[in-house]
Amino acid sequence: MFLKKYLSEFYFNLVINTYNVDYLNSLDENNFIKIFQLFKLYKFYFIDDIVLKYLELFSLDHKMVDDSIINLKNRLGENYIYIIGNNMNYLDEIIENSIGD
Repeated sequence: MFLKKYLSEFYFNLVINTYNVDYLNSLDENNFIKIFQLFKLYKFYFIDDIVLKYLELFSLDHKMVDDSIINLKNRLGENYIYIIGNNMNYLDEIIENSIGD
């Protein structure tokens, strides 16, 4: 399973115990990498937590996720990473904006 390459052993085990193995095996590694790299680019320091709690983000269109991150930055200000880190519910907005209504 490719997630092992991107997560610490601790977080990998948490993900394995949280999600259905069939779902994990269905994830597209290329898309996962694109979104993982977006979070690194924007300097999200809690990417492992995002993978654990919001794994569905990594199956969305990376351009839509990028646009949603930019929208959050514009709305929340320069401290947006800190704000999101303290209230990860903002990530729900990325999901909602990326999949539409």
